[in-house]
Amino acid sequence: MKRTIVEKMTAALHILWPIWTRTVGAMSKRNILVRSQCRRCGALMRVDPVDLVARYGAGHSIIDTQERCRMVACDGAAYYLAARTYGAPWRVLLDDPVLKEGLEGRPAAVTGRSLQVCGQATVLDASP
Repeated sequence: MKRTIVEKMTAALHILWPIWTRTVGAMSKRNILVRSQCRRCGALMRVDPVDLVARYGAGHSIIDTQERCRMVACDGAAYYLAARTYGAPWRVLLDDPVLKEGLEGRPAAVTGRSLQVCGQATVLDASP
């Protein structure tokens, strides 16, 4: 199978990244923490490297990869972050300058702790 110039260049650039970030197989093997964050809504989601290995194969790289946000009613694109362990700094897995554009103005990370209740559930009166 012949690789395109873009694929060869992308593979060459990924060599410059730390070994633990290069492939999902390496991340899974080293128990690296992976998250995705949406550019539009800021949703920060846990990502299991084992699931990524099952989905794409151990040799797949998530550097410069985006996927659709998983938050209901959001049509944003989520990029990946990785950290070696809890308390370690998070590394944004973007190298392409075009993909890095706009990260400075991104929304703050939205987590389970930062979500606010939008309203109270309506209790229906069951009496006749």
